Amino acid sequence: MFSNDFFLTEAAGEESARQVLERAAKWLAERRIQPIQERLYGELGEREEILAIREEVFARAGLDPRTPVTYLEGKPISGAGMAGLQIWGIASNGSGAVEIRTIGSARLWEGRGIRLLYLPMVCGTGADGKLPGDPSAQAERMFANAAEILKAHGFSYRHVARTWIYLARLLDWYDDFNRVRTARYAKEGFGTGPGELPYPASTAIQGRHGEEECCMSLLALDVTPSSGAVVHAIRRSRRQDQAFSYGSAFSRAASIAMDGRKTIHISGTASIDVNGKTIHVGDPDLQAQETLLNVAALLEEQGGGLANIRSSTLFCKTREVHDTFRGVMRRLLVPAFPIVPMIADVCRPDLLVELEAVAVI
Repeated sequence: MFSNDFFLTEAAGEESARQVLERAAKWLAERRIQPIQERLYGELGEREEILAIREEVFARAGLDPRTPVTYLEGKPISGAGMAGLQIWGIASNGSGAVEIRTIGSARLWEGRGIRLLYLPMVCGTGADGKLPGDPSAQAERMFANAAEILKAHGFSYRHVARTWIYLARLLDWYDDFNRVRTARYAKEGFGTGPGELPYPASTAIQGRHGEEECCMSLLALDVTPSSGAVVHAIRRSRRQDQAFSYGSAFSRAASIAMDGRKTIHISGTASIDVNGKTIHVGDPDLQAQETLLNVAALLEEQGGGLANIRSSTLFCKTREVHDTFRGVMRRLLVPAFPIVPMIADVCRPDLLVELEAVAVI
């Protein structure tokens, strides 16, 4: 997005969490990068140990380990430990120090007519700090909590460009979740009709942060005309129509143009055709091809391609699906791009793989 922002994506593979985190700490320290978004993926049972290693190696590298970090359930392809990490941050470009403030767990960047807020892991706790027992009630409270936090920082839902949503039991109540999200967004002025705001880009995938049924991270931007920045929702591509046509309230991607380049936040993308139907049911090879073609088509319409991807997350139903996806990339000579892969359910029982990504064009 900025001319001086950087992305680091590291898949653990057979490496230890310590090796991955030491390399990340060195990368941050050498480039004097202040993270906006830092996500670690791994087994929940390994969280405390991995976060303790992060604190140790970051402190040793001269970094502040108190910088907000999100640890998410991401079942490693290898079967245990850490799946990988993703960091997005901003470095000094020589015109002065970069200042990113931490407010609670949020990160706020202000300057040049732009205010950017990254708000991680909003859950559905009530005023008493407890989670409602009903998943839909948790989702309603989660969206309400996000609205309150946005307002406290001078933002509103109309500033939200991208969301990342994690449901512990995705396939059990995804339809109910969609109804809650659509109703909330309608109250905020989102929709597909004339004068309505375009939906934020989004991923909704199986995952957990703790004991909650659902949680959400958000990226919000408030830009003035003097900044020269343009935030634009990409509702459809030539291969996929609006997701709302099948009941899911999100845009295919969000484009943030600034400093002569565009950063494209691509929503979770799978083997769904222009009519909203799952295609290639039961065939991981063809689903992998369709997913890559869908992402490539969207990027090509923005003037880029798969080679422009700087960070991505690959959600696979099984390890075999992951291996098939990698094989498809090799066979089709797809340009290598950074991927953190993990085992997770996708939003439909017949979908085997989903890819989300960030590209810079």
